[in-house]
Amino acid sequence: MPSQDYYRDVTTLAEVLGKSHAIRVACNGRNDQYWRSYMLRLLELEAPYQGGLRRSLVNGFNAGFSWGSDLHPTCDENAVTAEQTYAAEGRDLSARLVQSNIPGGGRRN
Repeated sequence: MPSQDYYRDVTTLAEVLGKSHAIRVACNGRNDQYWRSYMLRLLELEAPYQGGLRRSLVNGFNAGFSWGSDLHPTCDENAVTAEQTYAAEGRDLSARLVQSNIPGGGRRN
């Protein structure tokens, strides 16, 4: 059974993806689905079936998107910098999830 840290980190990752998606939409238009595609893959891997975790991830993504849209309604230098910051945060969260939840995670041979 996953730990509370897992649930926190995977939900935060969904929020970060939502914020990043909002910036991409502001900068490149609605057809840019780069970060949303990562979210769909996250759902495929971590919550493929309806249930509480899937709802939490979708709600996290949507909340992140709303927050990101409010904070960055237009594409400017601050938005671009924020997307880079969110991408780094997402990489860190992903690495922590792998190290904490996959046997041998993060070890290279």
